[in-house]
Amino acid sequence: MTIVASVLMCLFTAGCDREESYQEPSSIPEQVSTTPAFSVAEGRRVLFSPGNLQYCSIGSHSSVEGTASGLFRFAEHQYDFLGQANALVSDTNSGWIDLFTWGSSGWHVAPCSEKDGDYDIESLCGSEVFADWGVYNAIGFDAHGTWRTLTRDEWDYLVNHRAATSIDGIDSARYAEATVCGVKGLILFPDQFSRPASIAPIANINQNNFAISFNDNIYNAEEWSSLEKAGAVFLPAAGFRGGTWLSTVGEGGSYWASTCNTARQAYALLFIDGLVNASAECTYEKDRGYGRSVRLVRDVQR
Repeated sequence: MTIVASVLMCLFTAGCDREESYQEPSSIPEQVSTTPAFSVAEGRRVLFSPGNLQYCSIGSHSSVEGTASGLFRFAEHQYDFLGQANALVSDTNSGWIDLFTWGSSGWHVAPCSEKDGDYDIESLCGSEVFADWGVYNAIGFDAHGTWRTLTRDEWDYLVNHRAATSIDGIDSARYAEATVCGVKGLILFPDQFSRPASIAPIANINQNNFAISFNDNIYNAEEWSSLEKAGAVFLPAAGFRGGTWLSTVGEGGSYWASTCNTARQAYALLFIDGLVNASAECTYEKDRGYGRSVRLVRDVQR
């Protein structure tokens, strides 16, 4: 691994020793669905939200505690992300953002926070500090409790361990890096997936090394529509944010898990060109103060 890659991993992910998250399982409804689902643990499956989470401070929405300021929504397309708009994040910004500091659902940390100091209190580490974006807030027309954030162990199981369909000779095909409508990112294949006949064989499935590239699988809007209808999920490489400073926008993705370690550290799924890591244990002292993407899921029955 190169020095640059090692530094990026340290900036993108952080380790912890226990699996904790603020959730009320009874408030997260299981829903029956015929859409291809994704296993995140033995006997537990989910569907992904239709796009990355976005927030605007204008307006109001319902939350666990009543009416809260601002609006949450999902991106219109799976490959959409806001990029440079996140550099304007502040207490007074009225625009949309989609890179959130850890647990910034409005319970302890405001969604528009750019302040590392929100994470300085050691006593705030643990299950009591994390208010899940989807559990705590109504998102669009969905009531709070419809959606939730994956834990570190669930991301790891999804990416590295679940059994899935064989695709183009690869058993348990789980993911592949790709470029969709000009956007680099990571495609996730559901447990049951059949590659559409109009799509060429998919390259570098389940590959995690620097010899591969986002450009090894390139899909236009029509091709992605076929993959999406077959159940594929796309996570855009939206980069990450430190304060109002942005990095790797369009080149790497970093998606929060609900699992923390200390008042400064939490886990995230990382991918950059040639690297996919759902469970790195590289700690960085300001990790939870970084803005990362949020992609929510909902539980479904078998």
